[in-house]
Amino acid sequence: MTENNPFQTPPLPPKAPDFSPFKDTPQEKSATEWPITQEAMSSDDFATRFKLSPNIYKTKVMSGILFGMLLLGLLLGMIFFGGGSSAPQQGPSGLQGVVRNPDIYENLQRCGIVPQTEPCIVYIVNHSRADRYAEYFFDQAVKLTGRQPYLVSIENPQYAKMRIPPGYIAQIKIPRLK
Repeated sequence: MTENNPFQTPPLPPKAPDFSPFKDTPQEKSATEWPITQEAMSSDDFATRFKLSPNIYKTKVMSGILFGMLLLGLLLGMIFFGGGSSAPQQGPSGLQGVVRNPDIYENLQRCGIVPQTEPCIVYIVNHSRADRYAEYFFDQAVKLTGRQPYLVSIENPQYAKMRIPPGYIAQIKIPRLK
């Protein structure tokens, strides 16, 4: 019954022979070939620590090294943090989403800023979910300004048939009060 045991582990393979991964270098020599020795580690001089020439302390060599490090730092800084325009771009200023009125030829102030006897402009937003013609907003402009409805429609003949999409603003010219 022990011969047919399914939980029996197979025998271990034979151990591999010991050999150095480097063919030409013996193990004794590899310990002395390290660039940093114990006496160099105890020294505060980085040139002897890294087995460099003492000529590295000359002013021209040191300035060249520092200049190279500066260029490398600038290059890395431009790669990682540069690339964009230096000044932030300004968005468009003023009221956005206004459907312009072609019947307005001169610069007019908004209603409420100028006296009631002067012509002005009323801005009304299309808060519905459907497109509306500009003449739909004329009644609201009449209620806000107190002008006659026929005067508002006479002042905006081309604009009356323009469509105002949802969320956009109608620009209605209000005539002077006579």
